[in-house]
Amino acid sequence: MSDDTFARAWRATTVKEGVTLGALTGDAFAATLASASLAIPGGAMLTESDVNECLRGWLAGPGAMLATDHVELRRWLVDLKLVERDGYGRAYRRATPPEGFAAAVAAMAAIDPAVTAAEARASHARERAERRARHEARGGDR
Repeated sequence: MSDDTFARAWRATTVKEGVTLGALTGDAFAATLASASLAIPGGAMLTESDVNECLRGWLAGPGAMLATDHVELRRWLVDLKLVERDGYGRAYRRATPPEGFAAAVAAMAAIDPAVTAAEARASHARERAERRARHEARGGDR
């Protein structure tokens, strides 16, 4: 799997709206969860509140296409072993990615997911505006 495969899947996913985590599959699922995991600083143990803040920020920016909240996202990340939680549920840290996500995490770390998402969304908006302008120039929906 090439790094570009995950980057392409990420760009295609970020231009959507109202995406649920359960509806994502394959490379799009892996790239999205990998990107979300990278929103949590590596190496440091964080409180649940700190992790929630990181994930809320990610959902407001690069992950804005998702129809979920930070709690559900945190649970997915823990369940998929992208984030580790202590036995008491009070301390969290980004985990070494499990085999099924290692390539996606490496690919997403090689790009800036926030910048890539912003660029994809801007390009998508331009393309939509151009299509609309061409449609209206032809007379629209007469």
